[in-house]
Amino acid sequence: MIRRVIWAMVIVLIAAYFIYNYLENKSKEERKKAEAKKTEEALKTSVAELVHGTNAIDNWEETLSKGDEIRMAPILTVELEHLWIGDRPILFVGAIKDIITEDSGNYRIEIERSLLNFKYFFVTELMLDLKCPKTKIDLFLKAHPDIYKQFGFENGVAVVADIKKIETKTIPDKEDGTREVKIGKGNCIEILYIGNVLF
Repeated sequence: MIRRVIWAMVIVLIAAYFIYNYLENKSKEERKKAEAKKTEEALKTSVAELVHGTNAIDNWEETLSKGDEIRMAPILTVELEHLWIGDRPILFVGAIKDIITEDSGNYRIEIERSLLNFKYFFVTELMLDLKCPKTKIDLFLKAHPDIYKQFGFENGVAVVADIKKIETKTIPDKEDGTREVKIGKGNCIEILYIGNVLF
């Protein structure tokens, strides 16, 4: 009889342990999700404030897409000239591809559209090649030292840029072909780390 009671107590204790662990893990997961949502909302607010403060154009992708999520037709340079070059800067969401020293006070920063941070898909690849003050980029990299360790999944940036001209570059493709990349060249106004937040 005593043995049965002891076994029953052991089973109850084991069950209680597993239930406690399950509830604790569930609670941690919910807290983690809530924190991630809070961070995402804060970043979206920061980007919205950045767009408002710089009067940047943030709907150029929607205009290029002509209302579709996927655009298979090539993007003409003149289309980008109308959207990117003018009195107002543009908001470009992407990932840093490279940083090159331009002169003693400036870098050139290359930004490509990332795989995760865009609503619209274009067959034509789009990039920015921007002149940025070294002090701004050095501070940015100091604040986000792991930005290159994320393999394109959590290294998103939102950039406000003043585009001066559009260039077309033909680069080799993996399948022995070539592809065109449209590159907006100009000056970096602001850069903000957004991680894996989708815009």
